[in-house]
Amino acid sequence: HLCFLLSLLYYLKLLKLYLFKRSTDQQLRIKVVYDSSIDNLDPEKKELVKDKLFPRAIDYLQKAFQVRKHAGPILLGRQCATNLYLRKKDDPHRYCQGACAENSYCGPILVPKEHLQQCMVCADNGKYWGPRGQPDGVGILDADFVLYVSGITTERCGQENIVAYAAYCQLEDALDRPVAGYANLCPNMISTQTQEFIGMLSTVKHEIIHALGFSAGLFAFYHSDDGKPLTRRNANGLPPFNESLGLYQWSDKVVRSATRLWDISGNRRLRHDVYLLVTPHVVEEARKHFACPILEGMELENQGGMGTELNHWEKRLLENEAMTGSHTQNRVFSRITLAIMEDTGWYKANYSMAERLDWGRGMGCDFVMKSCKFWIDQQRQKNQKLVPYCDALRSTPLQLTCRQDQMAVAVCNLQKYSRSIPQEYQYFDSIPGVAARDLPYYGGSVEIADYCPFTQEFSWHHSGEFQRTSDCRIVENQPGPSRNYAAETYSPESICLHQRTPFVMEQCTRRIIYPDWGSGCYKISCSAQGLTVWVHGTRHLCSRAGQILNINIQMNHWVYTGSLVCPSCFDFCRACPPEHDPPPANASRSIPLDPCSSSAGLVVTLWLLIINVVPVLVGFLLCA
Repeated sequence: HLCFLLSLLYYLKLLKLYLFKRSTDQQLRIKVVYDSSIDNLDPEKKELVKDKLFPRAIDYLQKAFQVRKHAGPILLGRQCATNLYLRKKDDPHRYCQGACAENSYCGPILVPKEHLQQCMVCADNGKYWGPRGQPDGVGILDADFVLYVSGITTERCGQENIVAYAAYCQLEDALDRPVAGYANLCPNMISTQTQEFIGMLSTVKHEIIHALGFSAGLFAFYHSDDGKPLTRRNANGLPPFNESLGLYQWSDKVVRSATRLWDISGNRRLRHDVYLLVTPHVVEEARKHFACPILEGMELENQGGMGTELNHWEKRLLENEAMTGSHTQNRVFSRITLAIMEDTGWYKANYSMAERLDWGRGMGCDFVMKSCKFWIDQQRQKNQKLVPYCDALRSTPLQLTCRQDQMAVAVCNLQKYSRSIPQEYQYFDSIPGVAARDLPYYGGSVEIADYCPFTQEFSWHHSGEFQRTSDCRIVENQPGPSRNYAAETYSPESICLHQRTPFVMEQCTRRIIYPDWGSGCYKISCSAQGLTVWVHGTRHLCSRAGQILNINIQMNHWVYTGSLVCPSCFDFCRACPPEHDPPPANASRSIPLDPCSSSAGLVVTLWLLIINVVPVLVGFLLCA
C-alpha cells in the first residue's frame, strides 16, 4: 500500500457524511464545550464567560453565517503516540504508526473520550491498516462546529497584552471546512469592568472567526462557490507545503503579492511589498468600501510576527475593523470580513449583520494604495483635514480631539520611539518643536498600522488602576463631580464635541482650568428644529455646523464657562432643517453667572435693583 506522511493538520470522519446542495444552506450551528478550567475562574469571570460573552458571540456568528449541512455527529480523530501520521492512497482516514496517544487535545484542551473516533493504525510493517482499541464515541450531535473553551494561563498568555487566542484543530474531509476549534482566554486578562465588556465581546468574536476560517493556515484549503479547491492538491490530497512560512502554500486565486510605490520623508519613494486577499467577494467589497475600482484585493497585515502577520487585515487601511491585528477602539465586523468568510467556500454570509466601518470609506485609490505620508501631504495641499490620520504630537498637556465617528474623546497617537523606526515608515519632514535629526524616531504608536499616526480613544488610570475609557456612550465613564472639568455627560445619547476654548470652573475664591482640553462628551437630541446640545440640562440649538455655542452654567457648586463647536445635524439626525445662521443672542441670557452668587453677576443685579427701586422712591416723594 502507498502511504503518505500527514502534517499536524487533522482530518476527521463525519459519520454518514454527505453534503447538501448550496440552495439548502442553513444557519450555522456552533456547539460550545467548556473546559473545567472555566469553572475554576473567579465566580465573576466565570459568569461573564459562560453567561454573557460566549452566548452573545455565538448568537451573532450563527446569524451571520449559513453552512452546508452534514448528517451525523462530529467525531474528532485521535492523536498519535509518535506524532507520525500516515495516509493510505484513496483513503480519507488518518492512521497512526503503531498506536494512538492515550489523550487527544484541541489546542491546550483535553478532548472528551466520547468526542473521539476509534483509533486507526498502520501496524505490522504496513500489513494491517485498520481500527484498534475503543470504538467510536457518540460524537457531537446537532452541530456544524464544536468550540472548546478554556481559561488556562499558558506560555502564550505571558506575551504582552494577549487576552485570548484561538485556532481550528480539525477539518472535515469533503470540503476541508473546520469543524472543531478552541479558544483560550488568559485568566489575568479577563476584565469584568462594564466599560470593557464590548471590547471583550469583540475579542471573543474575533477569535472564533479565526477558528472558523480567517486564518493563513487555511487559505490553501479555500474552495470556490461550486465546491472546487482554489489551490491545487498533491497526490496525497493536500496542497503543497511552504517550509519557510510553515503553512500550506495557497494559490494566486486566494492571495497574491503586489508592490506599491511608497512615499517617505525627504521626497523619497520606495518599493513596498504587500500581500492581497484576492477572492471575488472580498475584491468586490473592498473596491466598494474605498471607492477604488482598480483595487486588486484587500491588503493583509505585513507586521506583528507569527500569529498576526497574514492572519489579519492591514491595520493602516481598516484600523478599527474587528479582524485587524490589535484592538485599539470601536471594533466593528464589516462587510469585508463577512466576504472573506463567504469566499472560503464553506459559508454564505448574511450581510445585514455587517456593521458600518467609517475608516477609509470612500477615500479613493490614493488612500488605499499609497503611504499615509502621501495622503497627509495631499490633504495639506488641498487645505483639508488629515482625517483619519493626524500630526499632533502626543505630549503633556494632551491636545484632545474626537474619534473619527465622534463617539469618543481621542488623542493623536504620534509619539517618539526610543529607537529609529524602519526607513519605509519614516514619514515626517518636520514636526513643530522636533529637531530634524530626531524625526526618524517619530511615528504612530500602533506599529502594525505601518507607524501611521491616527486619532485614538484612550483610558484613564489612577495609580496604575483602570478608571474609565473615553467612549462617550458608556454611562460608567462619567467622571465624578470633582473631576468633571468640562461639564461633560456620558450617556447612550452622547457624542464627542470639539471645544473652541478650554472650560473654566469658578467658585468665589477658586478658579480651575484643566490643561487637557480640545473635546468632550455631551448629550444631543434631534427634533424638527434640528440638533440640540444639552449641557447639564441647558438646551443649545445648533443652526449650522461650525456654530459656536457659548456655555455658562452652574453645576455642583461651580460655574462653568466654555465654548463648543456644533457638529453637522446630518451626521447624527435622520431629518434636519436647512442650515442657517443662529438668531442674535438673547440679551437676558448673555449676563454671565457670578461664581460668588447663584444669580447673574452681582454688580448687574445691584444695578437692576436700583433701577427698579428709583421710580418707587420718586413716586413716594411726589405724593408726599
